[in-house]
Amino acid sequence: PPPAKKKAASKEPCTFKGGNWKTSLSMSEQMWAGSLARLASQTLLHPLDTLRTRRQVKGGLATTPLDLAKGIIPQMAGAMPAGALQFLAYESAKSNLNRALTNSTALGSMKPHVVEVASACIGAFAASLVRCPQERIKQPVQAEMYANWAAAIKGNMDQGGLPAFFTGFTATVMRDVPWNAFSFLFFNIGKIVYEKYTDAAPNQRDSMILGAIGGTLAAIIMTPVDVVKTRLMTQVADNKGELAYKGIGHCLLKVSSEEGPGALMKGLLPRCMYLGPLASITLSIYEKIGKGILLRRGPDWCRTSPPAA
Repeated sequence: PPPAKKKAASKEPCTFKGGNWKTSLSMSEQMWAGSLARLASQTLLHPLDTLRTRRQVKGGLATTPLDLAKGIIPQMAGAMPAGALQFLAYESAKSNLNRALTNSTALGSMKPHVVEVASACIGAFAASLVRCPQERIKQPVQAEMYANWAAAIKGNMDQGGLPAFFTGFTATVMRDVPWNAFSFLFFNIGKIVYEKYTDAAPNQRDSMILGAIGGTLAAIIMTPVDVVKTRLMTQVADNKGELAYKGIGHCLLKVSSEEGPGALMKGLLPRCMYLGPLASITLSIYEKIGKGILLRRGPDWCRTSPPAA
């Protein structure tokens, strides 16, 4: 009788469990997914961002429905490059850190969390290079210091040229880097727990819930720094040319002593209403786009090389 044919070795199906599937995306795919996710989330939630800013400026500002669209143009203009930079830096850092720590046992079970926090910090810092100038144009318009984005650009140039667009950069980094680190960490922990008990990757709805929880918790923790950043970016010099706040530490002390410690939590509710959904929409859309790109390659997407960036 003819020899029996050997059965072909069965291939393990490609899976979206864990985070390794993102390494199958090219750099350009990561940038497109990140930029579109950030554009969608920031544009949808811009009214809440405006409300938060107007609550946090010294004295506060009453807000009408027409005010909620103020600053939308610089918001949209900066969202895509900020998102592209953030997710490219985040994924690159995560991939390199995982590779560097492959044989390391020093961190034990904390290794994935340490990698997540470090990668999120690097991504947020990269985004801040765009976010700070964007905020220097957007927030003064939201706070009615300038009539529109063009006037805000001219005002910054008159105040000090290009360096003026980076006023408050340290405060922006101190707010955005920890918030992103906490958001990504809580989101990642949520996914790990979810996958442990369901033995499946979270679907779109559950990804949005996990992202919202992570973003809200991070927003609560970082609200005082956000108040300081808003005050530094929206302050104007008095008749003598002096500014009310000399820096981050001085602003923290002055706000808490003159207005009470509770002033450092101003805008907490709109901030949570903004940043919870922001993390939810950004992270879930980023993953949805990334998964969609890979599925278009067919069921064996994990065994094919990503296209050249």
